[in-house]
Amino acid sequence: MIHKLSVLAVSAALAASLAAPMSAFAKDGVYTASAVGRNGSINVQVTIKNDAIADVKIVDWSETHPVADLTKTKLIPDIIKYQSVDVDAISGATLSSFAIKQAVGECIEKAGLSLSKFEKAVPQKAALTDTKTLDADVVIIGAGGAGLSAAVTAAEAGKKVIVLEKNGFAGGNTSVCGGCFNSANIHQSHIKMTEGQRKIVEGILAEKPKSDLHKELIAKVSKQWKDYNAKKETVLFDSPEFHALQTWKSGDYKADLSLVYTLTQNTGNVMKQLEKIGFVWRDKATQFVGALWPRSNRAANFKSGVGYIDTFLAYIKEKNLPVTIELSTKANELIVKNGRVVGVKAQAIGGDEKGRKYVVNAKKGVILATGGFGANVEMRNAYDELWDKKLGKTTPTTNLPSATGDGIDMAKKVDANLVQMGWIQLFPAGDPQTGATSFKLGENSCIYVNRDGKRYVNESERRDVLAKANLAQKDGLFFVISSAKRALIDKDGRNAYGVKVEDILASGKSYKADTLEELAKKAGINAANLVETVKKWNEFCKKGTGDEMGRPTCMDDHRLDEGGPYYATLMTPSVHHTMGGVQINTKAQVINKSGKVIPGLYAAGEVTGGIHGTNRVGCNAVPDALVFGHIAAENLVK
Repeated sequence: MIHKLSVLAVSAALAASLAAPMSAFAKDGVYTASAVGRNGSINVQVTIKNDAIADVKIVDWSETHPVADLTKTKLIPDIIKYQSVDVDAISGATLSSFAIKQAVGECIEKAGLSLSKFEKAVPQKAALTDTKTLDADVVIIGAGGAGLSAAVTAAEAGKKVIVLEKNGFAGGNTSVCGGCFNSANIHQSHIKMTEGQRKIVEGILAEKPKSDLHKELIAKVSKQWKDYNAKKETVLFDSPEFHALQTWKSGDYKADLSLVYTLTQNTGNVMKQLEKIGFVWRDKATQFVGALWPRSNRAANFKSGVGYIDTFLAYIKEKNLPVTIELSTKANELIVKNGRVVGVKAQAIGGDEKGRKYVVNAKKGVILATGGFGANVEMRNAYDELWDKKLGKTTPTTNLPSATGDGIDMAKKVDANLVQMGWIQLFPAGDPQTGATSFKLGENSCIYVNRDGKRYVNESERRDVLAKANLAQKDGLFFVISSAKRALIDKDGRNAYGVKVEDILASGKSYKADTLEELAKKAGINAANLVETVKKWNEFCKKGTGDEMGRPTCMDDHRLDEGGPYYATLMTPSVHHTMGGVQINTKAQVINKSGKVIPGLYAAGEVTGGIHGTNRVGCNAVPDALVFGHIAAENLVK
């Protein structure tokens, strides 16, 4: 009887243990897991204590700053607060959010806890319904490069500034761009002039003038060129006037040449101003994809375009400038009184003040710095004149999801004139899945080959020419071939965007091999043709003339004659820049449909049109934003 009871007791105990929740086996401790985000693996560390999530930390990741930063400051605190992985993902960082939540879930299960217990719905805070009035001297819509450049300029003039930004972070598209910055006669002393480049200069000078300003610029560059040759110079020739002529020609002479010249005349001053507030430039300019000339500069102390944003924000904080940035706050309407723009109506779309409406009064005026509409599929296909209206949802974009043309819509309602809206640029070399440029290992102006291992275009051409040539390849895919010895990889194994090379290679979007034959096998490229293609390229780099595709020069960053390892990165064109927008004059004042200035309204950056024509020169976008942001604020505060 005793034996029977013992058996029953054991059976009952076993049944009870099987029926008990998993938390009965939970162990306090620190657990780790990883999941793939947008740019690579996100390694998460979770501390479990008393059957609860006590702490969550990101141990390592390659996600984009500042876009993904809110996952650390908002998503993770919410996971801990609500003890749930069912918290809202961060807008603009959806893939990063999902990866973190997945990794946290894995840690929960590793601890022996039931994941279902941590999948409860999170209570939603009721939206506010009140209206708040704010006052400032200057109101800026958009906290990207143009907006922050304007904010610093206005604040330094002693004006109170309010910046409205619909994202939960400052930066806009500037924060996710490559960050290159064209400026003539800066950091070019190491570059030798080639015969191909001489022909380019002489070809531009031989053009028949199309306007008085065109004639004036040709005359100035002709004198500069004559003086250059008289001195028997060998260093690269350049000038703001030549930069303007190249830019205007590249846009098929459709841009407003006075705006182009205003841009190229002011880039050097902006570079110096940035240096004064903490930005450090690399001491050697190079030539980025679509830049047309080796005048592309970039930061030494930052990765990608986020350096401009971080520099402005740090300077505002350091100098305690009178700048308030209202994040997660969407501007909806410009306020007009007696024909003058005097403020903005806005609403909080996130955060603790979600739902609250704002009336933001601007004593001096308003600056539109909202960016373009590259992420607005409906809008880009409605206006497109270059790509047969085929820029649908399957066409990736380099832009943030917030680039939806809000500023253009607001400006239209106050009678602003829109110009050149049909001209939309595709970046020639984007990630086939996301459209991002952050996966590059070498410069995107290195040689391009197709699956047959053959080049098919002059990679130093205009971006629209490159994009069309790339789309003509099978499935619109091609490879950028670069050398590991010349690649943009730092000592920590991260590329120019801060993405880990091991993650890029693991993604299958890039391949690495010690020999070209091995590289071809891994990537699915015709090996014999690839070897022959690189051989011809190396011969051109050695001679400096006779490239089979007509390239005028072989920059050091593009060399492949030093042996392996090599990289082959899979790329496709993606929507990058919308050249059209609000019409402005050289003072950055917005022009109405009657050709007159709209009092109190200024604009800068990609929200404007008329500066780039049919094709934006590579590395002219950041200068455009920062130069005209500065000009807008400078004129507004007078």
